[in-house]
Amino acid sequence: MPNESWQLTGAGPDSYELYQVSSVFGPLAEIFLRYVALQKGQRVLDVACGTGIVARQASQVLGPSGSIVGVDLSAKMLEVAGINSPTDGAPIDWREGDATDLPCLDGEFDVVLCQQGLQFIPDKCRALAEMYRVLKPSGLVGLCVWRGIENSPCHSAISAALKRYASQEIAKRFEAPFGFGDFDLLNSALSSAGFQSIDIQIVEVKRRLLPAAESIPGLIASTPVGPQVASLPKRTRSTIVEEVASALAVYREGDGFRIPQSTHIATATRA
Repeated sequence: MPNESWQLTGAGPDSYELYQVSSVFGPLAEIFLRYVALQKGQRVLDVACGTGIVARQASQVLGPSGSIVGVDLSAKMLEVAGINSPTDGAPIDWREGDATDLPCLDGEFDVVLCQQGLQFIPDKCRALAEMYRVLKPSGLVGLCVWRGIENSPCHSAISAALKRYASQEIAKRFEAPFGFGDFDLLNSALSSAGFQSIDIQIVEVKRRLLPAAESIPGLIASTPVGPQVASLPKRTRSTIVEEVASALAVYREGDGFRIPQSTHIATATRA
């Protein structure tokens, strides 16, 4: 499938939920949903939903009169999403599917959301066209896309260490979440898909990490390069953790870290 090169296998989805969602994607979802300003009773689609943190938080905003569909390419991610589904709020229907061929009807949704998923889809124009298709007239799309890796000290430090002690190829794959960080490219892609009233804001979220010995290996394990890094000699892995911790020393808070990370949040409407 189009974005199968960035899929988590094995324990990856559990690590993603434990280390990524708790440290940054949960707090980011709260910020994201404030910009989107959902209304009770709306029908919402969460594209590339992962383990479902945006849908889970949106469920509480929409209330029982609303409804949500969460779509992801990974059955394993959806399995974790299902385990963590809320027991109140809007019901969530988890569906395995491709962002470039959404398993949804034309004009089905009031709002379409995608938090940190668009950058992984090779055919972004097709994915945005699909989001446009499933929106009702005047419906809203909300996208959250990381800016360049230079705006993420945590990932910059890990990438630099991977280049030194793993390989350029592993480091390049690790940098994939930041591959669509240009403002003009995002604006142009939305405009080309037919969206109007495009608004793109730069927003900073703080990534909270536990002590380095746990959080840095956990963060790497929650990405597709995790198995490759895990296969490195123990001393090499320890050196990577030590170097990353040293690079992030300025962001220490208590036993862990609190690190800024910058994202674009875009909203636009269907004609």
